[in-house]
Amino acid sequence: ARTMLRALFLLLATAAPLSGHAAAGTGSGDKPTPPCSPADRAALLGFKAGITVDTTGILATWAGDDCCGGGWEGVACAAATGRVVSLRLQSQPGRYMNGTISPSIGGLEFLESLVVRDMGRIGGVIPDALSRLVRLQQLYLEGNALAGGVPGKVLSRMTSLRYLSLAGNRLEGRLPREHGDVRGLQQINLAGNRLTGGIPSSYGSLSSLEYLDMSSNLLSGVVPEFLGRFKNLALLDLSNNSFSGEMPASLGGLRHLADLSLSHNKIAGRIPPQIGSLRSLSSLALDDNLLVGPIPKSLFGLPKLWRLDLSKNKLTSALPDFAGGGSLKWLDVSRNAIGGQIPSSISKLGDLERLDISRNRVGGVIPATMAAMASLEWLDLSSNAIVGRIPDNFTGMTGVRHASFRGNKLCGRIPQAPPFNRFPAAAYAHNLCLCGKPLPPCRKIS
Repeated sequence: ARTMLRALFLLLATAAPLSGHAAAGTGSGDKPTPPCSPADRAALLGFKAGITVDTTGILATWAGDDCCGGGWEGVACAAATGRVVSLRLQSQPGRYMNGTISPSIGGLEFLESLVVRDMGRIGGVIPDALSRLVRLQQLYLEGNALAGGVPGKVLSRMTSLRYLSLAGNRLEGRLPREHGDVRGLQQINLAGNRLTGGIPSSYGSLSSLEYLDMSSNLLSGVVPEFLGRFKNLALLDLSNNSFSGEMPASLGGLRHLADLSLSHNKIAGRIPPQIGSLRSLSSLALDDNLLVGPIPKSLFGLPKLWRLDLSKNKLTSALPDFAGGGSLKWLDVSRNAIGGQIPSSISKLGDLERLDISRNRVGGVIPATMAAMASLEWLDLSSNAIVGRIPDNFTGMTGVRHASFRGNKLCGRIPQAPPFNRFPAAAYAHNLCLCGKPLPPCRKIS
């Protein structure tokens, strides 16, 4: 679902209309598209000259005098003027371009959309000449090998910019404070680079943001409180960095937030109960941090939440009573210090497909009500202190493809029906006295 949400943002951004222009290679009605501007053609040929290898075949179509009506792939012009307003180059799997982005691209002064995506081997720095593209609304240079820093001064002059992605490159250094000057930005994606330092306070001016992804960098410092002021934010991903401090309670005010990931950081403290107010939330990933305290019960009442990952923290107390599961399909609370026992109300999570409670301190018995969880495919209760036996009615859970009960204090007969008698012996190892296939048979008492 997260991948789908990201793809939707890209689709909406790149499909956005270009300031009322009919961006096309040919005209409409009886009016032919004017031939492209000689200045635009020269700028495009300059870009082509900067590419030393092109296995996509795109640039081979850039021939002839007319870059608007001559079949130049990826080039679109305004029907009324013949000026290039869009340049969108996207590779297919296994294809690439090798070279650099020529400064000549700055000569496309009417350009509103620039996409050079997944070319893999386009390197060098982002040229300063891009600052001349003052009409630019969409800048996607993701999935390349661009190096150097994020050009703050260049971007600050693009006052019309709405969508920015420099993800999947080799950019390094700090986030530029000048980003805060581009107040119309709706999307920023800088994921998968080598950026360092914290998020500048100037970002607090970006009140129109709907999408912010800075995952998989080397960023540090605290998660800023001002992020809670971005009332249109639908996706916030700061995962795989070194953020520390506590999770700001202000995030609970983001009523449009659908995807929140702060996983793989050093965030400490408790999960703010305000997070349970995010009624639009579909995915919450806080795994691999230093979070402590109980799991807020309110999280399990979120109507659209389908994925909740709180694994690899220091959460304590017992699992809360499940008043209702909403749309939850994935629940992972493994590798914490959760105690108590599995509440019988867990059966209310009727849509759950994956449940992982492994490596905690959970005791008590396995509630027989779990047999009603007909959608369950993955069940891991290993490495706890669970006692009693595996309920006999588990034989009705025919959809389970993976299960592990190892490392508990279970005793008695393993349910002798598929799938439980087909799991490997390791799934039941290190208990008190489990028996029956796949373990040795149970002894009869004479």
